[in-house]
Amino acid sequence: MLGQPRFVPDYKVRINGQDIPTALRSSVTSVRYQDGSQSADRVEIGLANVDLRWLQRHIRGLGFPPFPAAVQLGPVKVALAPDGLFDFDNTLELSLGYADSLEHMFKGDITGVEASFPSGGVPSMTLVAHDFMHRMTQGSKARGFGPLPDAVIAMLLAAENRLIPAIDPTITATSTAIAALNQYFGGAGRKQRGQSDLDFLKEIAAQYDADFWIEDDTLYLSRFFPKEYTPRLTLRWGESLVDFSPKVTTIGQVESAAMKFTLREIPLSFLVSVSYDFEREVFSVKVEPGKGAGSSSKAKKTDTTVDQPVSTPVDLINSALVIVRELRTKLNERLTGTGTAIGDPRIRAGAIVRLEGLGPDFSGDYRVSGATHAIDTEGYRTSFEVRKEVLP
Repeated sequence: MLGQPRFVPDYKVRINGQDIPTALRSSVTSVRYQDGSQSADRVEIGLANVDLRWLQRHIRGLGFPPFPAAVQLGPVKVALAPDGLFDFDNTLELSLGYADSLEHMFKGDITGVEASFPSGGVPSMTLVAHDFMHRMTQGSKARGFGPLPDAVIAMLLAAENRLIPAIDPTITATSTAIAALNQYFGGAGRKQRGQSDLDFLKEIAAQYDADFWIEDDTLYLSRFFPKEYTPRLTLRWGESLVDFSPKVTTIGQVESAAMKFTLREIPLSFLVSVSYDFEREVFSVKVEPGKGAGSSSKAKKTDTTVDQPVSTPVDLINSALVIVRELRTKLNERLTGTGTAIGDPRIRAGAIVRLEGLGPDFSGDYRVSGATHAIDTEGYRTSFEVRKEVLP
């Protein structure tokens, strides 16, 4: 991508491993790709649907009469796409970029077709696809997993949804230790309580202050997402950065998070708080039993969650991990922003980008939390959401 001329935006779409036919590509009016973490990526391909040709031939079961396999364009006979090209669960792949410099962006399933029949003008159709994470949203389950560690449960969820699991070794080690403690103290183990696999995986990820995402056929669960900590590109306002709107909130002023615990067997409460020292850049943990718990909950710049009953040490460990995630999330939401840039496929969820030309308060490195890439009659542009990350 670097060093390549950026004059001709381009894209490549493949369905079931084959490039789309020339006749279909000539009908494409727009390509849109939406990227985010812990949710399914989405692709929308807009089509000019002249004579309803794409509805009539390429979606089975709609009852249209057969459409010819080819059309005559002057002296040339052009083959159309085969029957069933837009069938649900066909695999769609998308690459974006500029002429002679495309970057693979997406692989997923076709999940929908939207049509428009305006009072004036050409009918249109939008082909919709989601990455393979959408499989985890289908249906809900109620089941228990007994003594299995959460890392193994995540592997099972991946396998059930035809995905390859890639689990962070720290999560594997931690979940194995927690499962052993839980079994020793007679705990019931992890249960899926009428949840979709996606909601259940979110619950597991939150327990370890982790994130999950999908790249092609692989499901990642890691405490180290995103995997980069240095900027992959620089955007300067007035040049590659078209516009930027930052927002500062008071939420990030919270410097500690706490949870009040109550032992079920004896009338004893205590407060566990996790705080962050900006000068030393370290976490600290404090436990205050008895009356101290009540007074500390009113400390300045501290968020206290609801009471948490404790019956085993496992409950305490799990809750402490939740506190750390809550604190990190709040600190990282202090400075956020939205912007638009000249189209660049390197702007992806999880990437670090450097913004310049915004003055000392708003210039610097930001984490991309979501990005939307669009190619249409206006060219190629990328809109994005970012946050100023205090704690990676």
